[in-house]
Amino acid sequence: MATDPVCKMQVDENNAAGKSQYGGKTYYFCSPGCKAKFDANPSSYVKRG
Repeated sequence: MATDPVCKMQVDENNAAGKSQYGGKTYYFCSPGCKAKFDANPSSYVKRG
């Protein structure tokens, strides 16, 4: 299971509504809306270490 970075919902990677690559990592989404929000501004949802 992965956590949707936008809404924090648990998402099964095999049944995710979408996925995006950012900073060398794959992020999974519960809905196309969450993916669109992430894709528009990924740095606001990912804390860079």
